[in-house]
Amino acid sequence: MKKNTMKKNNNTFNVCYLREYADPEHQGQYFYAYETVYRNVPAKYKSKFDSKEMKLKILKHCDWHYKDMAVNHTNVTKVELIPQKQYYTTYADVFGKDTVDPIDHKRMFNDYGQSYDRQSLRKDFNFKLTKSKLLGYNDKRLH
Repeated sequence: MKKNTMKKNNNTFNVCYLREYADPEHQGQYFYAYETVYRNVPAKYKSKFDSKEMKLKILKHCDWHYKDMAVNHTNVTKVELIPQKQYYTTYADVFGKDTVDPIDHKRMFNDYGQSYDRQSLRKDFNFKLTKSKLLGYNDKRLH
């Protein structure tokens, strides 16, 4: 019975808004800055959020409302679905607990905006999961 619970809890994804920037220190290189729009979305909604129409709707909303003063933004934006396992991968998951300082065991390896409720976050479908996965997460706006 415990096995099914774990499988069920791993069955979410996260909708992220990406903005491309030119790297000012390395000419010709680019990177994405991620913002989480919908966090811990149940898998049953995947086809809805993966549709072109929904991605375009999210993209238009985020492009319109995103406030950014960076001059190196390339005006390229997109929406991606990030699976739960990838979204919550920690440094300890990547390098092993023995090689990572215990303080950093729960620090995220990739920054998808999961540790902060930045301006694009619209909804967290499972706040308890977020709070259990993220070190020091205590944003009160989503309660």
